[in-house]
Amino acid sequence: MLIRKATIDDWKGISSVHVDCMHAAYQEILPPDVLNKFTYTNRETRWKNDLPNTIRGGTMNFVLEDDDKIVGFALGGTMRDARLRIRYTGELYGIYVHPEVQGQGFGKKLFERVAQHLASIHHSSMALWTFKNHQSCSFLEYLGGEEVYEKNTTVAGNELKECAYGWDDLKAFIPTDNSLNL
Repeated sequence: MLIRKATIDDWKGISSVHVDCMHAAYQEILPPDVLNKFTYTNRETRWKNDLPNTIRGGTMNFVLEDDDKIVGFALGGTMRDARLRIRYTGELYGIYVHPEVQGQGFGKKLFERVAQHLASIHHSSMALWTFKNHQSCSFLEYLGGEEVYEKNTTVAGNELKECAYGWDDLKAFIPTDNSLNL
């Protein structure tokens, strides 16, 4: 397994992981009409168009490869949410590990890579939004995240709760041995 910075040519692999993760992780949370819009074709078009802009912009994308196949990715950058920006300057926008390779520590490695990147560009803290009671909550708590904020959101006419997890000290994720590879 290798974690590396994403390139503009990674759109197809990222799209595949994104769709498979969304369908596996959000069946009980998101309405079917929302999940049905997460198709390979839709995500491929979006990532092919958006990835070059995010790579040139302030977002950092990392991919997880296994035998030259992308099986995970994570994105991070400057905090976008004004409520959280008071306390957290960095944001983990998303972290996705294909269901076939979850539970092997790769999500943690992607998380750490984003935290290290944010710390390297002078962010001392970060936060992430997820749905309340989603399976990711226990993972985020395992990584030391603290639930710091809740809000209601409406998705396709359904009222859902979101919660933010925060990490106050990104220095804790900087390796002491300068090793960043798996």
